[in-house]
Amino acid sequence: MTESCFCQVVIWLRRTFWVYVASTRKLMFRAFLAIVLAIVLQFSVSAQALRDAQLVQKLYDLTQDFSGDKILPVRGGSKDKPLGCYIGSKDDVQFRSGYKDVEPRTQCEWAYDLHQFLVQNGGGWDNYQKYVKETPVKSPLETSLGSLSGAKDTNDPWDKAHVSYDKQAGYADKWWKENSRAYGSSVVPPKDWWIHDAVLDGNNLWTRYEELNGKGSSDFVMWRDADLARLMKKQ
Repeated sequence: MTESCFCQVVIWLRRTFWVYVASTRKLMFRAFLAIVLAIVLQFSVSAQALRDAQLVQKLYDLTQDFSGDKILPVRGGSKDKPLGCYIGSKDDVQFRSGYKDVEPRTQCEWAYDLHQFLVQNGGGWDNYQKYVKETPVKSPLETSLGSLSGAKDTNDPWDKAHVSYDKQAGYADKWWKENSRAYGSSVVPPKDWWIHDAVLDGNNLWTRYEELNGKGSSDFVMWRDADLARLMKKQ
């Protein structure tokens, strides 16, 4: 083999090598992207799977019961009583944002996810009952002195079981950005109207479901109405 032929062979081998390396890198990059996409999809599917489909269906069935008095008195949803939050106070709210037009099943999924968020942050009726059991009974003197000093009782079950409006609103903003294009493009009415309606409705729908399914004691209703009243005032 002549020297020129040998050089040509070397050049060809180099080119072939670098073409191989480049194509291999592309394949590896594509494989990496496929793995990342699969992981993202898996997490998305897992998040959906964690949601109790049967419970969401029960919430949905409740929202569609327009014939009786199970949901209409406190939530409305008919021509005579528009969708809102009604606890019999001067702060009762009729929803006016785009939230009222959201598909009912999505509203039920929101109510379910909001409840999980509240429980994880120490809220909800079950946590309230736990706090009551854990709170030592104060003597009349201790109660009187506390009232006179104006000091806030950090162990008060009512306060501990209440997740603040701002915290719920922050979660609502994130949730609706991920689950509603209409929310993302909402300008008029402003997004805070949507957030306010969603926070009230999510709490109202869930607690009404609980009331109708074994938790409808007078203590529960009093706790529920007090909690909703604070949210209506954005507390």
